[in-house]
Amino acid sequence: MAAVAAHRSRQSLRSVKSGSSSIDKPNTTKLASKYVSLPKRLLFPHLPPEADLPPLLCSPAAEPSLNAELYEFIALALRAYVNPWWTKITRYDKEFLPAISRILATVIRALETRLLTTDLSPLVFRDLPTLLSQHYADFRNAKSKLHTSYASGGAAPLSQLFHQLQPHMAVSPDGRINDVYIRQAVDHLLKVTLPPEDYDPEVERYVVREVILSVLLRSVIPRVMQPWFLHKLMLDHLAPVTNISKLSEVRIVLTPTGLPHFVRSIMYVD
Repeated sequence: MAAVAAHRSRQSLRSVKSGSSSIDKPNTTKLASKYVSLPKRLLFPHLPPEADLPPLLCSPAAEPSLNAELYEFIALALRAYVNPWWTKITRYDKEFLPAISRILATVIRALETRLLTTDLSPLVFRDLPTLLSQHYADFRNAKSKLHTSYASGGAAPLSQLFHQLQPHMAVSPDGRINDVYIRQAVDHLLKVTLPPEDYDPEVERYVVREVILSVLLRSVIPRVMQPWFLHKLMLDHLAPVTNISKLSEVRIVLTPTGLPHFVRSIMYVD
């Protein structure tokens, strides 16, 4: 009798454990179906989870992956530079970030239209090579003067010597970017890309301007200035092309390995 009772108690204990494990075990399929991407949570809170994001670019030739990555980039920028102070004002407003993203989408579409209607050949094949050649020549010239009498008795650093050859109001002699200059440039960009009803309200314009300025000064410019980033970007562009049929459709803002890769490169930064 004791052996039978012990056997029954073991069976009941196993059933209890199996029942509790089945209760505690999360339903991964159900959780995966409820996943909502960051752009939908921040930029389109009223959009159903299963619905697609609205098209951001006007051109029908734009890659769907580019549309999704641009929305992801906007959502990351707003989460990094707007959410920290906006949530301290109110934690329940769900319309502020979508309103800013709508204005940023207007700027992106206006820039896309201008790029697609502009002949970029003179810029790529004439202006950029000239600027790069002059930049390289001035850099080599400044480096040759380093630790000589031409460098203020050998005390002037390389950045100061190069600044003497190529002075620019947006860059200080020690290589720091002037945020006032970039802020004014972004403001002129908004003036030519936004309709009057979006540009005239100062608070709205200032928020959008500071978001773009923060992305440029804290994420894009510091990374683009690094030699390793430029080297990696060139190597990725020189990689073998997987789809030859898309070569005839190459445009600077729509290439599958162009701007999407650049967005990926600067998206996940501090």
